[in-house]
Amino acid sequence: MDSKQTSTRFGIILLLAAGLLGGCRSGTSDSNVATTLYLNGKIHTQDVQRQVAEAMMIRDGQFIYVGNREGAEALKRPTTRVVDLQGRMVLPGLHDNHIHLLGTVALDMCDLDGKPVTLDQLAAKISTCLPRYAAKPGEWLVVNQWSPYEGNTATASHATLLAALDAAAPDNPVVLAGVDGHASAYNSRALAMAQDNDGNTIGFNGTTLAPGGVFEPFIPYVDLTSGVVRDTARSAIPVPDSGVLSASDEQAASQYDQILPAIAELMASRGITSIQDACATDFIRQRLLTMQSRDLLHMRVTAATCFSDDDYQGKLDIEGHLAKASQVRESFANNPLIKADAVKIFLDGVLEGDPFTTPPFLPNAGMLANYHTPHLARDPATDEVTITADSEKSGSNGIVNYREADLTRYIGALDKAGFSIHMHSIGDRTTRTALDALSAARASNGDSGIPHTLAHLQVVHPDDQKRLGELGLYLTFTYAWTSPQLAYDMLVASFIQPTRVGQSLSDALYDPLGYLHDALYPVESSRKAGAILVAGSDAPVDSRDPRPFENMATGIIKAPQSGDDYRASQRITLDEMLAAYTINGARAVRQQAISGSIEVGKSADFIVLDRDLYQLVAAGKPEQIADTKVTRTVFRGQTVFSQ
Repeated sequence: MDSKQTSTRFGIILLLAAGLLGGCRSGTSDSNVATTLYLNGKIHTQDVQRQVAEAMMIRDGQFIYVGNREGAEALKRPTTRVVDLQGRMVLPGLHDNHIHLLGTVALDMCDLDGKPVTLDQLAAKISTCLPRYAAKPGEWLVVNQWSPYEGNTATASHATLLAALDAAAPDNPVVLAGVDGHASAYNSRALAMAQDNDGNTIGFNGTTLAPGGVFEPFIPYVDLTSGVVRDTARSAIPVPDSGVLSASDEQAASQYDQILPAIAELMASRGITSIQDACATDFIRQRLLTMQSRDLLHMRVTAATCFSDDDYQGKLDIEGHLAKASQVRESFANNPLIKADAVKIFLDGVLEGDPFTTPPFLPNAGMLANYHTPHLARDPATDEVTITADSEKSGSNGIVNYREADLTRYIGALDKAGFSIHMHSIGDRTTRTALDALSAARASNGDSGIPHTLAHLQVVHPDDQKRLGELGLYLTFTYAWTSPQLAYDMLVASFIQPTRVGQSLSDALYDPLGYLHDALYPVESSRKAGAILVAGSDAPVDSRDPRPFENMATGIIKAPQSGDDYRASQRITLDEMLAAYTINGARAVRQQAISGSIEVGKSADFIVLDRDLYQLVAAGKPEQIADTKVTRTVFRGQTVFSQ
């Protein structure tokens, strides 16, 4: 019996069973139950066999038949609604397993939209925003979606970022909230408002940030030359609406409630029917419930409870964290769309530094080897960057937020309590520490089958890539970030690999024998070792748009002579990329029984595309996947987006 006959027969059997059971429950016959039949499609089911079907039938929000057209036509009734897919490609609804939902649509605030700007352009933007958003002297101006790693180039008028902010707003404290969620920039008035643990305003300055000073622990996080402050040090400056929102903040709630319809539309238009909100606070959970009550939640949500302040202070509060996470999990236990069975842990910071400050502002993610101190100079006329001297070891290898013993106890307790653990891990030492803790949990608690995830994984030692597979971990990559970009890579690679005077910058950063060649974003090597790939946009980091098809295009195998040889060994096939966005994504959040593939009995969550992705790959044009548009999104059997 061929696969189509098997699929047809299997579909009919389950359809009849569903009809009989449905009749028993409702007292109506199968012929009176409305169904929708989708015909003439290229339906990539993402089932175990990765079968491609021609037709599917939906009733009561579930797939009741998936197979060929002949089998579907045999099941059609006079009341059946028929939709012609016109030969288009169909996929299960997409899973974005690392996103910050409320940041995906701009509020009515000053906003740079993540676009790189010169310091003149930045000053002009602030001057435009001040009258509208901070008209009185002393009022805070919060500028969202500032790009810390692109632009910010010096001009004749402004030599540094701090100088530009001071000149543009001499009478108001200003904060630029970075798109990465880790770095913010402040003017001098804002830096002077930093408070100690007792609430005393003492400011960030050379004295308070010196060894022995009140803010000595923040030294790796604060650059007084540029005004850039990262991670935990930002909490010392009392900025209103800086992203840490209180569920009792009525003004903030009103602002965010206004953009909820736009958030729903954005997700549906991108084909996303399942997300993991990677750091859900009480405020965010309340907004999710508001979306649900307004029939705007056209997706399943795993709301990962997070304790970011404690993480960045290395504060071990196992009892308190378990109590809170358990209470939140229980509160959503009976919710059909929202669950809270995951806990997010921030294990380190970032790998981006600033080689153009004096001294260079080092990255702070945890690395096995010490960072290098590079010596780079940019020609303001041509924007060309040269290496002016050999780099030397800095004496710092960054920070892992938790001590190894503490992290082992914390992860062991979360695993034992049944939580999925979702970890922000950037540096290679950080990932090794996480793997040690996860291995200890497995040894102590046994293998419960709970999916644990490491997100970002910017640099992973080759030995640890094998361990990712041995532990069967889920890896959440943002694939759009894995492509070489010289302007960005100099802010990372120049601190990790040696740079020598006389080298071209490109040769130094993309040395085929350098450590990063095999350690940077190890997508394919980790998959080959047995790890499971999933996908996460991290929106609004870098981009508010979750842009799933741009991520796909960047991450899959490139055409020959594409000019991307440096990262070629870490590209994956379209098959593996689609699995990351569908069935693997569902498994990572423990929803594979109801979503992730188009199969009888599962929720009818699917999308229709305007082009065939496999045809683009076959034609040697995988880059055109980035331009893919979703023409229809169906969630639980209902069309929630169409064009």
